[in-house]
Amino acid sequence: LDGATGASMASGNASLLHVQRAFMPLPSVSLSPSNKLGPGCFDLANVAVEKQRLSGWFSFVDLRSTGPFCIEPYNAFEWTFSLLLGVMAMLSTATCLFVAYVFLCRLQRRCARSTNRCVSEGRQLLDMPAPAITAIVPCYLPNEQFIIEDTIEWIMYQVDSPGKLDVFVVYNSPFDIPDIELRLEELTREDWPDGRHFRVMRVTDSQSKAANLNAALSCIEDPYVAIYDADHHPDKDSLMKLWDTMRRTSADCVQGSYYMRNLTENQFGCSPPAFPCLARIVDAEFFIDWQLAKLVTRTFFLGNGYFSGSNALWSTKVLASREFSETAQTEDVDMAIQQLLDGRRIEFCEESKSGELAPLSCAAIWKQRLRWTIGWDESSLKHGGSFADSGRLSCRARCGLFWTFIIRWAITALTVGAVYVGFPLTTYWPLDEAHWGKLITYLGKTCFFMGLGPWLFATLEAATQVHRLGAEGALQVVFVFLVASPLGSAAYFLFNFALQLTSCFRLCTGTVSGWEVTQRGLSSRRRCKIHRAEA
Repeated sequence: LDGATGASMASGNASLLHVQRAFMPLPSVSLSPSNKLGPGCFDLANVAVEKQRLSGWFSFVDLRSTGPFCIEPYNAFEWTFSLLLGVMAMLSTATCLFVAYVFLCRLQRRCARSTNRCVSEGRQLLDMPAPAITAIVPCYLPNEQFIIEDTIEWIMYQVDSPGKLDVFVVYNSPFDIPDIELRLEELTREDWPDGRHFRVMRVTDSQSKAANLNAALSCIEDPYVAIYDADHHPDKDSLMKLWDTMRRTSADCVQGSYYMRNLTENQFGCSPPAFPCLARIVDAEFFIDWQLAKLVTRTFFLGNGYFSGSNALWSTKVLASREFSETAQTEDVDMAIQQLLDGRRIEFCEESKSGELAPLSCAAIWKQRLRWTIGWDESSLKHGGSFADSGRLSCRARCGLFWTFIIRWAITALTVGAVYVGFPLTTYWPLDEAHWGKLITYLGKTCFFMGLGPWLFATLEAATQVHRLGAEGALQVVFVFLVASPLGSAAYFLFNFALQLTSCFRLCTGTVSGWEVTQRGLSSRRRCKIHRAEA
């Protein structure tokens, strides 16, 4: 559905420049009485328009000529274009209604805090047994050596837990880094607050995050595990909200949301070279995805959430029942599909938030998103056959898996046909009833106006956060407004389409490389520490 949301808004964007031309006056050119008119042709344009059958729904009049003006019924091309626009219009309308429903439900929950599905009141947990949780932090040390200590300290000191909380860092490195490894060993002997403990283990034969996680799960005895990437700083109450949701819904896994915490880094795109305000653009994209799009998928399609790799609370027994794939580009998506096929219940808790570091260069974000795209395609091809004939799934869940992982390719193709082929055509022939007939004209307008819905509701959802975030919240509204707009959605679709083509090429040619890490920048906090140490 994430693709459908962007596709519907992009489809509307193709009609934006031409809706205003629908009301152009019709030329009234008269022919000489000596000219002989054929059937369906008239000497006046307005007469030809009035004589169209079925009020012009399936025919058009070419008004570019000087006469005669002939009524042309739809041919194979117009019917094909109508079919494409019809599908996109249905997707746009459905997306608009689904997003509106999710937005209004979230608004209602905020107004009635007692029924908010992710509010964790400490007094509600007093009568519950305190759960023992181990937070696993997988780490590729050469890439994250300068941020891992900050993450450990953040989880230990800043994150509340409903019970005992230990932190377990599992890392791999192709070479020794004595200073950092010695420091990690020293942290195991420190006195942490609330009796918390820190453990560290180097997985010598690991070459991926998946191998690190598999090694960690074999050593954990606590009944619950939380997974955080090495750059994640969860909100203070995020783990409490995950546990509260798991307790109330009896879920096997609860997945929280992400946001960017380095919004002020490299805002002008100078060092390293990048698109200006790249972190804020990614943050706006994540906001739309986590606060609306993923909830639409969970509510109307899958009936479940899905694991996204970090800021998630799992039942240890359930997670350890399957192994993370060490060859997958996105081991989290592969694990999510395996667990869903086993009939496991995964819930979203969008109010449980964790801040991560956004890539600060165009090269880094391309590399990250290409790995994600290849990983989704790999997992879809690997497990697609199981969606229909295996696993303990309801009919709704099977349809949801097909929609989320398989039909997205068809939606991409439809969007290319309806928008990026239709747009040049409607540039030459304006999108009005006389040139295209009522059917194509009204379908195009439906795509446009329904595509405005997600734009509106995403902006309103961001506006509801301003009171909590202050000035940063106001800036977020601006960037959500820009990213969710028809122009932003069209640009975002083009970027993802380029990723999809590259992914297909690499998969078809067998040139997919091994698991690749995302280049991390230094957090401002760590940079200040380094500068003070050097001084």
